[in-house]
Amino acid sequence: MTETEITNLLKPRYKAYLEGAFRQIEPTKAAMEYRKQLLVKLLDRSQELHIRGIEDPELIFKTAIDELGDMSENLDKFEDREKNKGEIKRKVSMGTIIAMTIIALFGLLYVIAGATTGLWHPLWLVLLFGVFASATVLLTFAGVKLYKKKKMIPIRIMLVAIEVMLSVFAFLVLQILFKINGSWLVFLAMVGLIFGVDTAIAFLLGDKTKWIEFPIFIEVFCVMLYVILGIALDPLNHVASIWHPGWILCLAGAIVAIVELIVFLVNRARLKAKMEEEREEDFNQKTDESYWTEWDD
Repeated sequence: MTETEITNLLKPRYKAYLEGAFRQIEPTKAAMEYRKQLLVKLLDRSQELHIRGIEDPELIFKTAIDELGDMSENLDKFEDREKNKGEIKRKVSMGTIIAMTIIALFGLLYVIAGATTGLWHPLWLVLLFGVFASATVLLTFAGVKLYKKKKMIPIRIMLVAIEVMLSVFAFLVLQILFKINGSWLVFLAMVGLIFGVDTAIAFLLGDKTKWIEFPIFIEVFCVMLYVILGIALDPLNHVASIWHPGWILCLAGAIVAIVELIVFLVNRARLKAKMEEEREEDFNQKTDESYWTEWDD
């Protein structure tokens, strides 16, 4: 038989097999495309088997079908993948709709308030808040999608982006609305916030780096607090300076961080020694047992 004859003979049988198998799932467009792909795969495999010297059409048919595996299981997995795709698309669409709605509402509020009061400045902060809020919504929906895939590093980067936007907005509000001197200190606080949130996430997720991040956060927090208090209580404001002996705060943070790291390393060493001891005891028990059960013959 030629390859064309094999194809013409087996193609109707493959179609009949696939049509019967695919009746167990919903007749969607995706299912139809998948069914066509499997038919092409079966026909290609038939030609490969024929080229290798197999002439029996029945053997070719059975071999090609068997290589597809359990069709019921394959189709169940296919449906699950399609449902998950649909859920992700709905979530992305929902996130986009919510984000656009937020921008539209705050944009409308900005126009109405600006036209009514004539205070276009600083009311543009309302519009900016809407932009930041919509961006936060989009990042949140994307974070949910990434969390299901166990991709935690991108999620932590997204949280940093949210914290930066929050800090920028807080700075603009303090600077423009309340005209507070030193509003830029918000960005110093932002650094401590970023490290603090990331450390908290590491503990919540049981990340191996949590005991490394924690002492770093302690020192960063102490340094940022020292700088913020030093600038805020500067002698120019006729308040006693804490630059000295406030540096002790940084030293105390470093000491606490080092002590915490030492405790962690000691506990880790103890745990490792305990595990080694247990393995040694287990080995000795097995050795003793072999003493009573081992024979030369």
